[in-house]
Amino acid sequence: MASALDAALLALADPIRRRIFEVLFAGATRAAEIATAVGMKRDDLSGHLAIMESAGLIARQQSEGGEIVTADPAPLEIVAKWINTNRELWTMRSQMQSVSHEPGPGDEGQ
Repeated sequence: MASALDAALLALADPIRRRIFEVLFAGATRAAEIATAVGMKRDDLSGHLAIMESAGLIARQQSEGGEIVTADPAPLEIVAKWINTNRELWTMRSQMQSVSHEPGPGDEGQ
């Protein structure tokens, strides 16, 4: 799971790749249309798509009209699970620290 998590986080760390993923919310999209939407040349887009594909965030398919790209949100579940688990752990830690810093009986006036 760590390698899938790392791959998804690495892929989504780049703002261009996050924007590509957002463009794909609308559904399968031609690579040329994605390049236009994110404001880059088709050749420059290819490297970003390769990283996203290796992370499992997208699938690419050749068609007569060019490459079609489809989003796969499954890796987001891995990221969300990691974030939620760590958020809960940090919340519990904060609660434990505030309880340990509260004055107990006999601590008044110290």
